[in-house]
Amino acid sequence: MPIYLGTFLIALTTLALEITLTRLLSVITWYHLAFFAVATAMLGMTAGAVTVYLKPNWFTPEKRSLNVAKAALGYAVVTPISLIILCFTPIVFQFSLISLLMLIIATTACSLPFYFSGIVITVALTQYPLPIGKLYASDLIGAALGCLLVLGGLEILDAPSLILLCAAIAVLSALSFAGQQSLKLRYWGIGLLILLLGATLFNATTGSLYPFVVKGRMEQNQYLLDKWNSFSRIVVFNRLNEAPKLLWGASPVAPQKILPIHYMTIDGEAATGVQRFSSPEDIDHLRFDLTNIAYYLRPKGGACIIGVGGGKDLQSAIAFGHQKVIGIDVNPIFIDLLQNEFRTFAGLADHKAVTFVVDEARSYLSRTSDHYAIIQMSLIDTWAATGAGAFSLSENALYTVEAWQTFFNRLTDDGIFTVSRWYDAENLGETGRLVSLAVASLLESGITQPADHLAMFAIGNLSTLLVSKQPFTNQELTQLKQINTDLAYQLIMMPKTPPHHDTLKEIISVSSLAELRNVIADKPLNYEPPTDDNPYFFNMLKWQTLYPALQLQAGANAGVIGGNLHATLTLISLIVCLFLLTLITIIIPLLFKTLGQAGQPQGVAPTTDVFHALGKRYILISALYFSLIGAGFMFVEIALIQRLSVFLGHPTYALGILLFTLISSTGIGSLLSERLPLTRPPWLYLYPIALILALILTQNYLPPLISSLITSPMSNKIIFSIILIFPLGILMGFFFPTGMRLVKAMNDNQTPWYWALNGIFGVLCSALAVFISIYFGISTNFYIALLCYTAILFCLYALNKARLANEQ
Repeated sequence: MPIYLGTFLIALTTLALEITLTRLLSVITWYHLAFFAVATAMLGMTAGAVTVYLKPNWFTPEKRSLNVAKAALGYAVVTPISLIILCFTPIVFQFSLISLLMLIIATTACSLPFYFSGIVITVALTQYPLPIGKLYASDLIGAALGCLLVLGGLEILDAPSLILLCAAIAVLSALSFAGQQSLKLRYWGIGLLILLLGATLFNATTGSLYPFVVKGRMEQNQYLLDKWNSFSRIVVFNRLNEAPKLLWGASPVAPQKILPIHYMTIDGEAATGVQRFSSPEDIDHLRFDLTNIAYYLRPKGGACIIGVGGGKDLQSAIAFGHQKVIGIDVNPIFIDLLQNEFRTFAGLADHKAVTFVVDEARSYLSRTSDHYAIIQMSLIDTWAATGAGAFSLSENALYTVEAWQTFFNRLTDDGIFTVSRWYDAENLGETGRLVSLAVASLLESGITQPADHLAMFAIGNLSTLLVSKQPFTNQELTQLKQINTDLAYQLIMMPKTPPHHDTLKEIISVSSLAELRNVIADKPLNYEPPTDDNPYFFNMLKWQTLYPALQLQAGANAGVIGGNLHATLTLISLIVCLFLLTLITIIIPLLFKTLGQAGQPQGVAPTTDVFHALGKRYILISALYFSLIGAGFMFVEIALIQRLSVFLGHPTYALGILLFTLISSTGIGSLLSERLPLTRPPWLYLYPIALILALILTQNYLPPLISSLITSPMSNKIIFSIILIFPLGILMGFFFPTGMRLVKAMNDNQTPWYWALNGIFGVLCSALAVFISIYFGISTNFYIALLCYTAILFCLYALNKARLANEQ
């Protein structure tokens, strides 16, 4: 029982730390480098597994539990040290010696705790003479609850405090493994536990330890509020009584108004603010913001704001006279601030026109029956890495054809959907993709002349696109031209005034989706309209033309295009670096050691023909089997999380439901494997075939099922997701314990290496799966997973054949 408990606790704290580091790194550095936490965690755990393999004398039966307990204490000691290093280290992904040094320091800091937990988990799963199914179930169920710890913990604690709590949980794991073996270790452990719990409580109440270096620069400490949850950190700064007006696209003729304002940052960037609203005069200047140009055409009829933030867009709708304003935000922190700390200052929570909704906008609008004259979406980005392990990178369910059709359905008959994005006159970038998305959405809605429904204006580095449900009338076009003249904006396009840019002109002139695809096919950037299968609006690169696109956009400085290019290069660099590091430091040395000193199958003399015929080949097949398990599981996991995250529409659900359900059901599958004769035919072949068939059904029928259930209540969506994931997780949970039983029956000397390979290919394929989703679609990951599990079926056949030969 103590071994199961120790395994459960170390797995819980390991996954909780990994996810929390992802959240912390999304604040310290840019969102695409937050994936670094996942990579370094797996690399550290793999190095721990290699230590167990190379130093078996450290883990003999008489030393095993004591040294495992010491390793768990090592995790508890180095975790706070790593946290301090990360909070003070500037991490910038640049090609310079200083940047490389900082990255090495960060890599070491991130990896060290996982090195120690890797030792603990590897010994627990490969060295103890206990049922492997129960041990692996303890590991997975602990990991699943680690997801929930982050989900709940970041609602109460900040990320640094939660990391300190993770260190304290590791001490409990150490005490479980140590048992009564060392009184001195128990005393040290209890003392460390008290110290860590005290540090957690102190930091949670004082906020003394926080990221001092954010996005490569020193963080200001003039905080009014600092709030965290599983997918964001919102910092509110002290009030400025004489701040410039808060306008995203200020007209040159806007009044030079000075207002009291509190500025806010989201993950250290994406600045917004809360401005005072106590009288109509306080918000009258919002009429001079380009993002609000649609309100001149629709000053009443109800407005729906996607992304509340500091409340500016809601104040804009009120300024133009709307009597019904719905503010939807996926992040409850913003709405909580407007309803509590800034209730009087922002003047929105008590305004009779305003209703707040904490939900993902697409999910809410797919369920409501209300209609709006204006649906506004201004500068909604996905900068942060979510608690799902940074797998989302840059997908956004708000910028897909299916999402925009949902928005169109919620407009009144003459309603307008207005979207503001960054603009660069020299490089079309995301402006081209935004227009392509609008055209595709209109075509899918049965409109054959999309150009009659589109108007776009710009000022500086901002553009606003108006998508009208009905063709713009001559009166509206005259009005828009007058507004454009009065406010000195730049007219990009409108009906009867085609754009000057040839690509935009080609895109809006199409009358079918096939024609649209032909027009954009030969463009150097990716203007393909995003869909739910490929929801990566912010990815402008085509993999075929990566180098030319980089050259074309070398000077781009507007919007997310520069960051997106940087993110893609970072992801590719991580894949290559992880592969090379794995090859050089782990696979090649272990492979030569394994093949040169191959342990003999139990009960067979080293000189027998059976060993010479099966030894090296058997080890290679076993290595392939465990590598494919790690790869296949990760391709399925990422594909499910990405597709169902769009369906559920909330990053918290991706963590709290999808990841938890998948990992816990895999743990239950591992537990069930103890009761099933899975190492013997026909069971040996039935469960892989069952999983292959289940994946085929999932790939073929999940998209239409999601489409039919998208308007269902959230409770029904959650139940559907659990029912879908649970059987897949149970079937995938059979593979690791069954494989361990098969290889232990022949030769148990290599099991730590097999566990290391499982982790190596898990992290490599997690990065690879993100890349594949971006450039080839989420469905491709399902197909690759099918290939992995089909290959596993042949590995099982070969392993069973080798075992039968050994038994003869």
